[in-house]
Amino acid sequence: MQTTRREFIGAATLAAGGLYAAEAKPAPFYRGALLHLGSNMWGDYPAGPDDLAKSDEELKTRPNPVGPAGKPTPYHSYVICRDDLWKKSVDRMAEKKMNLVFIDLGEAIAYPSHPELAVAGTWSVEKTRAELARIRSLGMEPMPKLNFSTCHDSWLKDYHRMVSTPAYYKVVADVIADVCAIFDKPAFFHLGFDEEVPVAGKNNFHATFRQGDLWWHDLLYTVGQVERNGSRAVMWSDKICDGREAFLARMPKNVLLSPWYYGADFSDKHLAWDKSFETKGGTWAVQRNLAASFVALNDAGYDLLPCTSNWSRDDAAEALVSFCKTRLDPKRLKGIYTAPWKMTIPDGEKKKNVTKTLEGIDLFAAAMDKHYPVVSG
Repeated sequence: MQTTRREFIGAATLAAGGLYAAEAKPAPFYRGALLHLGSNMWGDYPAGPDDLAKSDEELKTRPNPVGPAGKPTPYHSYVICRDDLWKKSVDRMAEKKMNLVFIDLGEAIAYPSHPELAVAGTWSVEKTRAELARIRSLGMEPMPKLNFSTCHDSWLKDYHRMVSTPAYYKVVADVIADVCAIFDKPAFFHLGFDEEVPVAGKNNFHATFRQGDLWWHDLLYTVGQVERNGSRAVMWSDKICDGREAFLARMPKNVLLSPWYYGADFSDKHLAWDKSFETKGGTWAVQRNLAASFVALNDAGYDLLPCTSNWSRDDAAEALVSFCKTRLDPKRLKGIYTAPWKMTIPDGEKKKNVTKTLEGIDLFAAAMDKHYPVVSG
């Protein structure tokens, strides 16, 4: 049997008395997907005054609480993820030789330090750890995601209304420590922190957002809690659209940035930064300059973990993966992943859910196989 170069070097190292035995093995190039175990990253908690007196069991009798516009909100008082469809999605990733599973946790797992965050059907620590072990047995690394953007933190229940208070800082530190323990000190911990702008909460009864120094204070505090527990913080980088110079001046290089773009236009015109699109007066320009942000962050020397999606179009993965291969610094590019942004539930009459997730995995895997084929040995 032919010996690979890595095996030869490893044997030589042992023969030499383990000179480099203490060195960690090189990190893999990640190809992964974001799957939703929890779903309460949108909508209100509670949805309105009428729900304050209702128990989780009462709320479970209807699909969703009713929001300000008289329509159901995305918030659920119970875990909507179907175990069989979760397993099907994970297994599809393994079939496609992916090696990273970002798990959007939210309300779906138990936090020992804060049992009040549980809802009906929340996974126990034991059940969660068993699934993490299964994922690892399939050759993939499970890594957690908890979104601390105030526009995506309804999973925090009442703490969503206590942002930037001592009680809030405590729960942030506590749940991060819980998750790092449950995941056995994951390499990465995704913190979200996207879309924290007024328009993103316009349909909520209670809308909170931070800006200026407070946003930076809370971000760095949260990053510090992740690092304190031995993991590396990952975050969405669309905040750069609020002001490129300020973002590049203040964002530390130890944070692994995840620029996202779900379109397919990587033309030179689209990659040129347009300062006129930067946010002014609280308006939302988060969809602007997203493609250009890849270039800005790459050229500024940040480590990157870009994200694509089939949420809006099926050719997005091929476009983004091809762009990463030809334009981004391979030394700074830690991997690529996809986020189908569909819940792990059956398809409805008007929407694809798990089917869209599986399609997203397939489209992304095809693009990666073309531009970053897996090399065995």
